[in-house]
Amino acid sequence: MFSYTLGLDIGIASVGWCVLGDDHIIDLGVRAFDKAETAKEGESLNLARRTARLTRHRLHRRAWRLKKLARALKRHGAIEDTKLFQPGAHFTSSLWALRVAALDRMLQPEEWARVIYHLCKHRGFHWISKAERQQAEDDSKGEGGRVTQGLNDTRRRMESQKYRTAAEMVLAEFPDAQRNKQGEYTRALARTLLGDELRQLFERQRALGNPHANIDLQAEVLGNGDQRSGLFWAQEPALSGAALLARIGHCTFEEQERRAPKASFSAERHVWLTRLNNLRIVIGGETRPLNAQERVLALPLPYKQASDLSYRQLANALIKGGLLPKDSFKFAGLAYPSDQQKSTGKAKDPEAATLIKLPAWQTIRTTLTKAGLETEWQGLAGAACSGQSELLDQLAFVLSVYKDDDEARCELQKLPLPNREAMIEALLEIRFDKFHALSLKALRRIVPEMEQGLRYDEACAAAGYHHSQLHVVGDGQQHILPPFYNGRDSDGTMLFANNDIPRNPV
Repeated sequence: MFSYTLGLDIGIASVGWCVLGDDHIIDLGVRAFDKAETAKEGESLNLARRTARLTRHRLHRRAWRLKKLARALKRHGAIEDTKLFQPGAHFTSSLWALRVAALDRMLQPEEWARVIYHLCKHRGFHWISKAERQQAEDDSKGEGGRVTQGLNDTRRRMESQKYRTAAEMVLAEFPDAQRNKQGEYTRALARTLLGDELRQLFERQRALGNPHANIDLQAEVLGNGDQRSGLFWAQEPALSGAALLARIGHCTFEEQERRAPKASFSAERHVWLTRLNNLRIVIGGETRPLNAQERVLALPLPYKQASDLSYRQLANALIKGGLLPKDSFKFAGLAYPSDQQKSTGKAKDPEAATLIKLPAWQTIRTTLTKAGLETEWQGLAGAACSGQSELLDQLAFVLSVYKDDDEARCELQKLPLPNREAMIEALLEIRFDKFHALSLKALRRIVPEMEQGLRYDEACAAAGYHHSQLHVVGDGQQHILPPFYNGRDSDGTMLFANNDIPRNPV
């Protein structure tokens, strides 16, 4: 029986292929095609569609929330027709001025309804979690930083001038234009600030005798004070918790297991061990991997410092440890400058390049240390580096899956964290995303083998997996490929033969 081997090199703009016989090349070639991205920006071709879809969904949710508000106002007798708020409805009074007037006089039913509608329609900025707010504060040069600066500025104006409400402050400080222009955030208002104003207006209108400012309507609009319930606070939650879990893929090897977060200790350990075990040094023209002593010295290095580990730092550690003499070795794969390049004085040190990054490890370490929880962190870190990484892995799972603070707090309460309450409050400032191809179950079988110096493929074999052969040879084998389509429907559209084929044309 004729046998052959097919090799594929699949890239984003080409597929190289080669067919090998037992002792010769049968044929080879390459098929090139356009990248699935825009030529100028390098963005996904699907970005415009995705952005438009997200905008449509956001506008639809906003319209539905306002429609429910109009129905609530009608149900409580503040208005007679929900069409009152349609763009064509005639109303000439300044709603900002009405919001200030509501502090001192009882508004007419339509005026009061429009004030509530105005506040619920333009309800300001709100961070759904401490982590989102912290991320915006850290983005000093980006949009998040400008928003945070604007929010802090308007709050300072409120406190320094002792304005009663946000509307009173806006009219006094920005009489010519109350809204931000595109790209500006000098008039940015926090949703909490506007929520306080609306609650204060309900209380003042009740005190002034407004029959439509009753407690029931206030509860329906402002909720029970948890900043989650009520039409004013209603917001579609981020993809989180059960909804996010449903979208996480399954492990390459353990098909019943969910993929592990990339932020987990085991996943980052796997990346570091892959780099370490594949690292080669050149001594006297010969290339070799690190020996056992060198690996023992190198393995803990990324966990002992507050930044990424560079090739130079590893080299210095090997020299300082007496394992290699200075200037006797180089790292394979780095572009060392020639003598001529060195003589110009412009040559860069290739060993300054980063060997490994552990972003999640460094983020958790920095956050807990900043919160005065360094002792607790040392306990977690020491256990993980000693082979007991379960707690750090579970912690990363919670912070990767649960985006809402209340959900994350509830899940973190279930973990045996030291100094639990203080640690939870600190950890809520962190969120991670992205998931590894392997599950924690598979990683915990593979990583110990890699710690012994085995390459990934060797560690997979030692753990009972095959790093590339995902299917049993001969199982379901057939001579021709199955068709993509099985015909056309009545309107001529091609029908997929396999429902698993992705619909995205890219």
